[in-house]
Amino acid sequence: MRKFLFVVAVALLAMAAWAGEVTFDFSSVAGLQAMGITPPAQSNGVNLTDVGTITVDGVSLTAMNGSTETRVWNSQGTYTLRIYVGGSITFAVESGSITDVVINAANTSYFDLLANVGSYSVNGAVGTWSGSTSSVTFTHSTSKNAQIASVVVTTSDEDPIDDPNGEDPNPVDPNITKLDSLANLESLDDGTEFQFTNEAFVQYQWGNYLWLMQLDEDYYAYAAMVYGDVRQYPVGAVIPAGWTGKKTTYKGLVEITEPTHFNAAANIVDDMFTEPFDMTGYVSYIMSDHYENMRVIINGIALSEIDSQGNFTITSIEEDEYGNPTTVTLAGFNKFGINYPTIDPTEKYNIDGMVTIYNNNYQLYPITIEEAPGTRLWKVTYEGLEGNMKIADSLYVVMPLTDNQILVTDNATEILVDTYAEWGYTWYQDWYPTWIALDCGDNTELFNAIRQMQVLAPNTVKGEVVDVATNPRLILSSTPTGITDPDFTNYQTYTYNLSYDKIQALGNELGVAHGRYKLINGEPFLCSSEDTVKVRLDFSLNPELQSQLASGTRYEIMSVFKINEPWEAEDYAAVPQRSFKAAVSKIMKAPALKVHYSDSDYYTNYTIMPVSAEIVTSIDNVESTKLVTKVTYVSTTGIVSDTPFNGVNIVITEFNDGSRIVSKEVK
Repeated sequence: MRKFLFVVAVALLAMAAWAGEVTFDFSSVAGLQAMGITPPAQSNGVNLTDVGTITVDGVSLTAMNGSTETRVWNSQGTYTLRIYVGGSITFAVESGSITDVVINAANTSYFDLLANVGSYSVNGAVGTWSGSTSSVTFTHSTSKNAQIASVVVTTSDEDPIDDPNGEDPNPVDPNITKLDSLANLESLDDGTEFQFTNEAFVQYQWGNYLWLMQLDEDYYAYAAMVYGDVRQYPVGAVIPAGWTGKKTTYKGLVEITEPTHFNAAANIVDDMFTEPFDMTGYVSYIMSDHYENMRVIINGIALSEIDSQGNFTITSIEEDEYGNPTTVTLAGFNKFGINYPTIDPTEKYNIDGMVTIYNNNYQLYPITIEEAPGTRLWKVTYEGLEGNMKIADSLYVVMPLTDNQILVTDNATEILVDTYAEWGYTWYQDWYPTWIALDCGDNTELFNAIRQMQVLAPNTVKGEVVDVATNPRLILSSTPTGITDPDFTNYQTYTYNLSYDKIQALGNELGVAHGRYKLINGEPFLCSSEDTVKVRLDFSLNPELQSQLASGTRYEIMSVFKINEPWEAEDYAAVPQRSFKAAVSKIMKAPALKVHYSDSDYYTNYTIMPVSAEIVTSIDNVESTKLVTKVTYVSTTGIVSDTPFNGVNIVITEFNDGSRIVSKEVK
């Protein structure tokens, strides 16, 4: 008995001699310095990928970047290791094995790492891994970042049992069917077992459902769904060749079942390859071009009420092959058990989800459903948008108009032009404020409430936009939220001198009209010096003002400009630059032109509604009011010229008083 106990004691001593713990401390200056990392300054970081391999007592640490660099970050003197979506850290030994890893979180939010081998679980702020391997990789795969204080790695001299870098313990039968492209999966007979001989990457994974994608040399995408018990992968994980499965068709959907040999991810693909296919405006193509098993995003669409089983219907208004609007619907089902928003029939939604087939009908399994952000007001007029929408800008309440309408403006003097973002062109542009009337209908209570507000909060002005080709108007469907803006000083307005300028005002624009007041056949007009330009005045906004004006006298009149009829328009076609995931090309049409025209009697299409007036005391003052000094043309690709381009031009007219007007014309 004594001898036995002695032998056991010796064995325990031997195990203790060959096992060890190695600590990687990211939370202290001393710990960072021990790893050869210079502690970063406040609100700065050190990227581990720049540091390279870190080795402490025979255990190496390497990092892979995710959506942001994997890095040690200093937040107000607190140091943490931060791993972002798709990023990872790998611990490895050259001899022996890693048997245990303890990861201590600095923050339990988003502390949801995945291990490529072994068993990993989390309890509060502590993640515990166990296994027997020469290397183990922990990847962050959901959102934001995992924040780590320290990692303790336990090693042993024993050879690894579960080694991701070793030989496959279950080699594939060499006589099995080989498949090198997911594009050829459908052509296999049901029940065919095959081995996949190429890499594929992960689009999405949920439980036993794994969606894969493969790109050919021309970057065309092919997708498939694997159903079965496989390891968990982060989005974008590249699965090595050699896995096996069986081709199965279930209720009209081609699937891969009985999966085996799904090994650890080789690496993570670039984010651009994991972004959902943008099928906004092309829902019909989903069902005609085999988009099943692909991840898509559909923006700005309507949803019908969701039933108790999670079923809903997507409704998209699209153009048919002849350019006519048509309604396209797609069924949706809450396969992943996400929290749906309360559906508002006046709202638009953005849906990210997986396309599938069930009972030979196309469906969408949503991953997220969110309210679509509002539309910038400048785009409403510039792109001629109409229909139900909400406005993304803060809107300044200017003044009440007639018929329970209220004039508002975004007061924008600069915008980010992203109309051509899908072509790869965006730029910041000096801009002219956009104006629109909010129509309260017969709701006097709503009208009075908005009159008392100074600024309307972004994304709270909702309703139907109409009359964009003349005097833009939004018929309100709900009460906006009012906020105060202490930085607001005044409205950006322009002066149009009838003797020297063409009126380039938009409908419902607040501006200054400079000219001579005159009664013609008893009707009030504002005229140029030689009466060659005569614009009718409508005193509905300030009836008392007319009696204060003297015929023949020059005035600067603060006014709301009204356009009587839409300007004559031309159509143009523009095809966007193709990206690897663009299945179709969009055809854009120009809205009615509002500020550029060639008719010599153009001014008869305006009505000026005076708000206030000031007498111009000298002819010199009139002549020096505003003269054009330069006209610049900008193409849709951002090229600047002194002469217009064929097609769409953004026209920048500069004046001697330093002001400018930005308009659009089609040559």
